[in-house]
Amino acid sequence: MTESLISKPELTNPMDILNVSSKGQIVIPEHLRKKLNIRKGTRLVLLTKKDTMVLTKETDAERALQRMDKEDLGWLFLNEQALAKDWDTKEEDEAWKDL
Repeated sequence: MTESLISKPELTNPMDILNVSSKGQIVIPEHLRKKLNIRKGTRLVLLTKKDTMVLTKETDAERALQRMDKEDLGWLFLNEQALAKDWDTKEEDEAWKDL
């Protein structure tokens, strides 16, 4: 069972509180499944950043990537190349191995 709360910062954004099962599973509330057209077999992408998780439909994530223009992709590539010398080290691998 889920509880619905209203987000104080944005009173127009309802918030659902979900319980996690012993197997780590959650249930997406029916009203959201209907609203977002999520059905059995719908593939979702889980994005994480620090303590935040965002679920999005795989098709929506793919569309967002396709909309990125070549300049954005070029900057991402250059950033990755520039940081590779700092990231691709044994020390970095050791520091991040348990995260």
